[in-house]
Amino acid sequence: MPSVPRCVVIGAGLLGISAAWSLARRGWTVDVLEASGAVGHPLAGSKGDARIFRLGYPEPHYVAMASAAGTLWRDLEAQSGRRLLHVTGQLSFGDAVTMEALAGSLADHQHAVEPMSRHEAEARFPDVVLPGPALFEPQSGVLAADECLRALMETAPLELQAHSPVTLLDDDGEGVTVHCADGRAIRTDVVVDCAGPEALALLGDPPPPVGAPPSLPQVAYFAAARSGGVEPTRLPVFIEWDATMVYGLPVLGSGRHAGTFKVSHHTPGPPLRDYDPAAEAPPALDADDPAHLRTLSDAVRRILPGLDPEPVATERCVYDNSADTDFVLDRVGNVVVGCGTSGHGFKFGPLLGELLADLAEGTTPTFDLRPFRLDRMNRSAAH
Repeated sequence: MPSVPRCVVIGAGLLGISAAWSLARRGWTVDVLEASGAVGHPLAGSKGDARIFRLGYPEPHYVAMASAAGTLWRDLEAQSGRRLLHVTGQLSFGDAVTMEALAGSLADHQHAVEPMSRHEAEARFPDVVLPGPALFEPQSGVLAADECLRALMETAPLELQAHSPVTLLDDDGEGVTVHCADGRAIRTDVVVDCAGPEALALLGDPPPPVGAPPSLPQVAYFAAARSGGVEPTRLPVFIEWDATMVYGLPVLGSGRHAGTFKVSHHTPGPPLRDYDPAAEAPPALDADDPAHLRTLSDAVRRILPGLDPEPVATERCVYDNSADTDFVLDRVGNVVVGCGTSGHGFKFGPLLGELLADLAEGTTPTFDLRPFRLDRMNRSAAH
């Protein structure tokens, strides 16, 4: 009888857990090595309790991918019995060129989108004040991020090994030996490398040029104003497409910030120095960024006057970035790599897991992965 294929997944963030989930369901033996002590640790890009799920992208391939991911999230809800995706609708506004591209991409894929004047939008959503016209995306909403990770962990047979930093991958063509910091050497058929900002460094020296330094955007959570306030969970998701790209979403579910409204900025924050995923309480995450925090409070004053502009909680999140903000999904020898989610990857979680599993199996992925190849920066330079 043929042996059961074995895979070691490096990193227990969303991409690693999703890839492990997909491979385990395909009959693989899967071990997940996590450098830190737990899933959702302080430096994890997938930590926290709320993420936006949206279909609207200017790029048509992302619209198609988000649609496929939405189906997989609903399937995972049914399998796990957990509520994962809350549909709230979304208002997108700002740059006119981007708005036109969003509307075109959504219409091309037969997804509902409703252009609104400022007055129409504010009549529909009286607790939102807009600077101009908007697009309403009725299928968008909020993923309960912590519940999503739990659902993936619970619905597939995974072996998770915490406190297991990986130092070296030795691919001899027949398989890969994974060398761990504690001296272990694990032999496997394929590695799926989802080690976040460390992922590309594990591929060799020098790492591929598609990477970019991780960064630290600011996050803040807001509650209803004491006078004339609005219940945060009744508000829609919003994205302001401009230079800062501030966005906001109600925190639904049962996480520690449930019942508040989360606001952040998509543009990268300051670089994260001395990245160490094994650190339990990295000092870099303890301090707020005053300038970015003012930007978030000012956005609440402008757009959501029914909320108190003084946040009830703040935190920093980590962006595992690529040079062009597109994901990295590729295979080199017997090592598959998934990283560079650049702050917009969570919504695609189970789909990215399926695509990474396709690469591990050597089967044709269900989407064209050329935009996500490791060598894309070299190819762009050549043209």
